[in-house]
Amino acid sequence: MLHDSLEYCPYCHTNLQGDAIPEEQQKSYNATHFTRKIGMTTLKDDRILYWQCPDCNGKWSIK
Repeated sequence: MLHDSLEYCPYCHTNLQGDAIPEEQQKSYNATHFTRKIGMTTLKDDRILYWQCPDCNGKWSIK
């Protein structure tokens, strides 16, 4: 079963589920939809440090 990436911003509660992934590519992403949340990093770090909401700019830690 593929993950539908339905989640909400912890601050403004907007839906962060993005556009549908083309069906032929869903298995590669292991999901049915893209996510709207933004993975924030720095030039120094080669990993996501925290998430940010594209609507309210709220920030929260990765889990």
